[in-house]
Amino acid sequence: VSTQSTGENKKLLMKNKCLLMKHKFLLMKHKILLKKKILLENKKLLMKNKCLLMKHKFLLMKHKILLENKKLLMKNKILLKHKILLTKHRILLMKHKILLMRHRILLMKNKILLMKNRHLLIKNKILLMRHKILLMILMPNLMTNMCQPKQNLRLRVIHHRTNLF
Repeated sequence: VSTQSTGENKKLLMKNKCLLMKHKFLLMKHKILLKKKILLENKKLLMKNKCLLMKHKFLLMKHKILLENKKLLMKNKILLKHKILLTKHRILLMKHKILLMRHRILLMKNKILLMKNRHLLIKNKILLMRHKILLMILMPNLMTNMCQPKQNLRLRVIHHRTNLF
């Protein structure tokens, strides 16, 4: 009985060793699969992280571009305002030049009128002098010819005028 049980014990022992080996092998396989799974997940996370990093860099670049555009837009607005002010200034300058020209024209007209006025004044003085001279000539004749008819007086006045100038 003992030889038979030892034979069975040996068989069971061998079977146990085989199962143990199989168990160790499955354990090793499980560890390898676990490592592969972890590695795969790590790779996925790493890829996801890289994607997020790229997205972040892209958004950062977009933000920088928008910032630059905003600065350029502000500069353009300032430039536009400056151009508008410049054109307004030019318009005012032109108006000023026009007013200056009008002023010069009025000054010239004024000078012309002054010259005409002086000319008329001189003419007036000349006529006044003529009148005085005629009066001086006629005064003695008027005294002497008071009694004479008026027709002769007219003739003498005309006569004196023609002789004077």
